Amino acid sequence: MAQREKPQPPPSQPRPQPSQPPPPPPPSKPRPQPSKPPPPPPSQPRPQPSQPPPPPPSKPRPQPSQPPLPPPPSQPPPSQPPPQTSQPPPPPPPSQPQPQPSQPPPPPPSQLRPQPSQPPPLPSQPQLRLLKPLREPPEPPRLPPQHFQLPSTPSLDKELQELTQPDPSNRTSVGDSPADLQTLAHDVIRGDFGQVRRLATRQLVTSADADRRTVLMLVDDASETPMHTEKCILYLFELGANPKAADANGDTAAHLAARRDHLRLLMLLSFDAKWLRNDNGATPLMEAARTGSWKCAKHLLHLLRQDRFNECEKHGNSKRSELLELKDREGRTASDLARLSGHSELASYIEREMRLVVDAHGDISGLTAQEEADRQELERLAEAGDSAGLRRAATRGICDLPDRFGRTALMWAAQNSSCGDEALWEQLVQLGDPTCANILAESFLHRAAVAGNSAAASALLAAGASANARDKWESTPLMVAAEFAPRDTAAAVGRVLLNSQADWSLKDTDGRTALDLATQEGNSELAKLLRGYNGKIYFDEPLALPPVGHLFLERWDAVRLIGRGGFGEVHEVRTDTGVTCAAKTLRLPVQLGDDLPSMSTEIHRAVESERNLCRLRHPNIVRFLHIARPEPAAVVVFMELLDGRSLERFIDNTPLDELTIREFSQQICRALLYLHSRQPPVIHRDINCSNIIVRADNTRIKLIDFGLSIKLEQSVSHISASTQSPKGTLNFMAPELLGAGESDSVQYSRESDIWAFGCSVFQMTSGARPFSKCSNPWAVPELLKKSGAPALPDGRSAELRDFYSRCTAKDRRRRRSAQELLGHEFLTGGKLKTRLLSSLFGAGN
Repeated sequence: MAQREKPQPPPSQPRPQPSQPPPPPPPSKPRPQPSKPPPPPPSQPRPQPSQPPPPPPSKPRPQPSQPPLPPPPSQPPPSQPPPQTSQPPPPPPPSQPQPQPSQPPPPPPSQLRPQPSQPPPLPSQPQLRLLKPLREPPEPPRLPPQHFQLPSTPSLDKELQELTQPDPSNRTSVGDSPADLQTLAHDVIRGDFGQVRRLATRQLVTSADADRRTVLMLVDDASETPMHTEKCILYLFELGANPKAADANGDTAAHLAARRDHLRLLMLLSFDAKWLRNDNGATPLMEAARTGSWKCAKHLLHLLRQDRFNECEKHGNSKRSELLELKDREGRTASDLARLSGHSELASYIEREMRLVVDAHGDISGLTAQEEADRQELERLAEAGDSAGLRRAATRGICDLPDRFGRTALMWAAQNSSCGDEALWEQLVQLGDPTCANILAESFLHRAAVAGNSAAASALLAAGASANARDKWESTPLMVAAEFAPRDTAAAVGRVLLNSQADWSLKDTDGRTALDLATQEGNSELAKLLRGYNGKIYFDEPLALPPVGHLFLERWDAVRLIGRGGFGEVHEVRTDTGVTCAAKTLRLPVQLGDDLPSMSTEIHRAVESERNLCRLRHPNIVRFLHIARPEPAAVVVFMELLDGRSLERFIDNTPLDELTIREFSQQICRALLYLHSRQPPVIHRDINCSNIIVRADNTRIKLIDFGLSIKLEQSVSHISASTQSPKGTLNFMAPELLGAGESDSVQYSRESDIWAFGCSVFQMTSGARPFSKCSNPWAVPELLKKSGAPALPDGRSAELRDFYSRCTAKDRRRRRSAQELLGHEFLTGGKLKTRLLSSLFGAGN
């Protein structure tokens, strides 16, 4: 996909492995394949350098001229060729050797580190992976930083102009469907990939509204989005969405994201879309500084530590420094804007980043003695797995201090499986930059994946890290988990990444997918998980949890209590494979003297008959993950964890408007049609407003709690499917279940589900449950027998009244099916025929 940042190292430059690297082989010798080492013990922190890197000298460097600002809005900016910064210039031919400065003797091979891919690496410094800790001797003498502070050149000036100068062709034309554009942006913000895929077209994603705002800009209206938004945004790029498009003020999606501190969107934009100026000459970094957007400011600052973006071999520290010191039309830098806007702490952070120096080898220096001491202390705590110490010592200012390789203390913590405390990571991702990477583009998430640290991975993803981030070798976190993670945790962290929409089909520079790597490394459980996706196309697959694999290995832990009812409790839980979900524990009424063997057999039959719930896939039905039986008289049902509240709480004793009733009823009907059309049909058994969840966006609903507790209690009580003692929510039970219909037997059916749905329509319409004023609930059957379902309040449309009556006919044979209800005038927006209006005498006929 064009918008992912993909550096292209030369094919002849093989990627080395993370441990015990051999001395530099001759060019013709193939890459060695060492075995995977175990992670280093946390109790053995690596030795620290004897001296911190020297701070930069006080001597001022030459000040080249700034790249030209775009012309004022009244003057059309000159046409510029499309930026080509994502493709570095080709390496020089072999006949033109690169001049080498005088160098001290090289350190031992174990201390050597990789060089950027363009131009070819120096002979004395072969590439090594930095995923595993390096043990370093005292620093060898190094050339002073100013040696690598190369002066500005015409070549650099041209690159900076191309990177920052807006292109007038990126002023997107106004489209014909502004309403569809708003709807699409809303679906992206919700992370509803199914809706995005249905609505998005190439024409729509490349058009703009009256303010010249594209769908990417409209998504910026939300400062935070769920993890599933990533796949939606990547799909927009797949269809041709332009990340450099500018609105009427010259603002791009990056400018708007920086203002709102929308890290997830900014992270997914290409590098060359993050430095354009708007009509005021401001870059996205300036906008983040002006508005105090810490997350986006850190992301932009830290990008320039990476070799592939600062092009240090070609420009030394010059390109990075020039970008950080750009000025707007009034001559203000990002640090100036932060300080003028009252964000002095952020201004100091930007100034420190400007003080750092990247040399021609990519090494970072410039921390003060105190900063280096703070960094080393955090690193020591992270390597030792001291979560409590990290929580005490970590601050926003020091979490992201880099060592010479761009590694931060939080990267060491992510790589240490001992640092798996959720409370720790909840704090760290708020203080640090979850998208930060070292000079080779290996991110926090890569490090967490290598260690199989699911807690760290989950927190980083929730905070805005991309599940599809690429390192220098184009490896994603899923690939490094397959290649390097311990076998007992690889599948768990793989599930976390796949749940967060990691693309299993991507390939590294050697052409290998995550499945290839897992198979090659003998990582059988993760390979089995990935084979469930083999042959599938990423954008053709709906958002879903992995199709195969176990939800947990041995246990699960309760995180918080969500709700409590007559049949048990619902908790948010976290399994030992890193899956966070909801678990409903059903404790069955077993008494002394019960026939335990017979009861156990009946429970087993009931549980097995309901396992088909785990195969249901519908956007309006909760995802059932697993049904477990940890005790003879206890069953635990694991479901996806939903954001939102019950429809009953949403109603809150206040009638809903008919448009909302229509939208919710359509979704419920579609879910019932899906259930009732399966072979054999799936009967919900307990539809009511407490078992319908309204999602956080207040527009989508999901059915939950499929009456399994009813079936299980029937089994325990030795009651057959035709018992005369029904269980469920009395106000929503059909007459035939209460002995008031044509049969005295209890038989849950598609028709009883439709009746319960009609009662839910009544509550949405009136604000109260049916028969809520009846002081004796057990008098409900007699009321049903006498007058049928209660009438809707006055003031409702004829279409709604007729729809309700079709659901609540006393004779179940006269109730309409879900398929027929979906075609009813109330749901389609039509009008009833005149001959039908005279037949509306209320419900229950």
